[in-house]
Amino acid sequence: MFEDLTADLPHLLIKLRGQATRKQVAEVAGVRPIRLKELEEGLKHPEGLEILGKVLRVYRVRLGVALPTGR
Repeated sequence: MFEDLTADLPHLLIKLRGQATRKQVAEVAGVRPIRLKELEEGLKHPEGLEILGKVLRVYRVRLGVALPTGR
């Protein structure tokens, strides 16, 4: 689970990319490599969520949410 999305998400994306280059992943995702770099470095861009969705599909990763129980 992410405690701080802005800090944890970039680390996750870098780990998921593994040995692939940003250019390789961006090409498959259909995004510009600079946009992937911005996601990995935690920089904000107006299309960030759309690009994140495309990149996560390439990695075959889905984000989830755990709601706290009322107890």
